Amino acid sequence: MHRWRAKVLKSVAFVIWSLGIYGVSSNIFAATNGAPDEQVVQKVLRNSAGLTADEIRLNYDKCDGTTMSMKICGAYRWAVQDLRLNHAFSLAKAVTKKSNYRESLLKAQRAWLIYRDSQCAFEGISEAEGGTAEGLYVLACKEELTRLQADRLGASINQH
Repeated sequence: MHRWRAKVLKSVAFVIWSLGIYGVSSNIFAATNGAPDEQVVQKVLRNSAGLTADEIRLNYDKCDGTTMSMKICGAYRWAVQDLRLNHAFSLAKAVTKKSNYRESLLKAQRAWLIYRDSQCAFEGISEAEGGTAEGLYVLACKEELTRLQADRLGASINQH
């Protein structure tokens, strides 16, 4: 193994150890004690026009209620996965900082974001056929694809 690679791997292992994270845990931004994670609430708030933080806190786990509460719940679930992905991506950027494949990581992530958004827009339109449930389908798709990408990126971090 090249010396620089061993040095990078030791640095990354220390960063992961010091954060207490081995990979990107699926419950890193989970609600605790019946209350939503405040970081997730703030992310949903930034991405949702017309909502208040109190509405998000009240409906973050009401995925079987009214259309509005279901959209808030879907947005909350997607935000959890998006924060996981952002965390995994930050770790991956740190791992690749001094390597020759950092540009490939950036290019792949940009392409994946375009794919995710296009795929989920398609699923929303085709499943809801223009109905009020379109946003729910889009959010469910984004949650699933983002979770899978966070898992995949987290696994690749663990391999290095």
